Amino acid sequence: MKQFQVKDSSSDVLDISSNTRTVKAVWSRMNNVDLDNDIIVPEAFTKTLAERGPSAKNMIWSLLDHKADMSHVIGKPSELYVDGDKLVAVTKIVKTAKGEDVIKLYEAGLINQHSIGFSTIQETEAKDTGVRTIKELKLYEGSAVLWGANPETPTLGFKSENKETLSLRLDNLLKAFRNGNFTNETFALIEIQIKRLQAELESESTPTAQALEPKDQTDEQVIKAITQFNNLFKK
Repeated sequence: MKQFQVKDSSSDVLDISSNTRTVKAVWSRMNNVDLDNDIIVPEAFTKTLAERGPSAKNMIWSLLDHKADMSHVIGKPSELYVDGDKLVAVTKIVKTAKGEDVIKLYEAGLINQHSIGFSTIQETEAKDTGVRTIKELKLYEGSAVLWGANPETPTLGFKSENKETLSLRLDNLLKAFRNGNFTNETFALIEIQIKRLQAELESESTPTAQALEPKDQTDEQVIKAITQFNNLFKK
């Protein structure tokens, strides 16, 4: 399984109902080569929606700006389905101060971009064009964003922290995930945070954690944490 990624998708907001606080929006576009030289095929969502979607374990979140904490949760999609080349989500926005702002931002047309957070399960890459075709993925969340997230900086929220701090946070999250007594909803948020932290730590290392030569104790801690993570989420 590949590390946590985000992908800009669409400016389509299909419907907004202020009375029911419901937003219908396109989270992802498929069958087109995007700015990352990737193609997501519709079948990539089949298994993850069947296992994690609203009619299954209901583990997929609607967030703001890919931030997996309670202050940025705006709901969970009640419907999430593939329609042609679109991944469509219907979300009832929670009744919080943040939720009130979100509804107003949608109505004003200020939120018109959405992006998904996911890990790839199966992919292929064309040797002649370098185009990557994503055939299966694990979907964690869809985010409403004021501006499309930069695909080169999927973990922007962690950039101000050093490697040692990130490693310690990852270690604590792993312990909480293994030993904690949380609700399924909180476990799902912890998983997203772990995936993002791993992505940030790996981006600061050489191409693969397995090939990294430890230079100091912090590097050793990073490698250990990433190895524990990979074992924990091994498919």
